[in-house]
Amino acid sequence: MIKYTDYFRKKVREEYLAVGCWDTWNNTKFEKKVEKGKLTSEEVAKYNHEHLLGYEFCVLHSEKSLYPYCYVTIVPRNKHVGVHFIDNEGRTYLKYLFDEVKEDRTLFLEEVWFTQYIAGNSSEDEEYRMHFAFDQDGNYAARKYIDSKGKYEDYEGNQKLDFSGLYEKYPEFGQYEGIIQLERQVLNDIIS
Repeated sequence: MIKYTDYFRKKVREEYLAVGCWDTWNNTKFEKKVEKGKLTSEEVAKYNHEHLLGYEFCVLHSEKSLYPYCYVTIVPRNKHVGVHFIDNEGRTYLKYLFDEVKEDRTLFLEEVWFTQYIAGNSSEDEEYRMHFAFDQDGNYAARKYIDSKGKYEDYEGNQKLDFSGLYEKYPEFGQYEGIIQLERQVLNDIIS
C-alpha cells in the first residue's frame, strides 16, 4: 500500500504537512488545497512526477502499520531517488541512493548505507554504520563507521563485479517495485 506522504520523527505524517514540504522544494502552493480536501497528496505527487518536481511516499504493509516498510524521496531536479528501509522499531536501517545516469533517465544504485543498531536496544544507538559506494565500471569501496570508538575502517574491492543488477528503470508514477526491491544479489555477494 502506497501513501503519498513523508516519514518524519518515526511517524507517517499528515498528507498536507508532507505536501507543504514539497511546496517548499518545488516553489508550488498545494498545501492548503490538500488540507481543505480539495486535492489529495496522491494528486499532487502525480502532478509533481509529471512535471519533474520532488515528492515522497511511504510503502506500508497495511493501513494499520505502525511504521512503513520503506519511504522514498524522489528529487528529479537533483536526478536522485532515495529509498529508506525501516525496521520494526521505526528506524532507518538501510538506505539506497540512486542517481540518474543515462539520457533515458535510467537509475544506478551508487550508494548504500547500512546501520547496525545495538542488539536488544530500541533506541537510535548504533553499533556501526557501513557505507558502500559503487561505480558503473564494477568498482566499489566501503567504509565502516564505529562512532562509539571514534574510528572507521576502509575496504576496497579487489576485483571488478557485474553491477547490472544495480540499474533500475526510472519509475512510472505508482510503479515503484524496482526501486523498493530490497534484495539485490550483487550486494549479498559483497556483504557476505
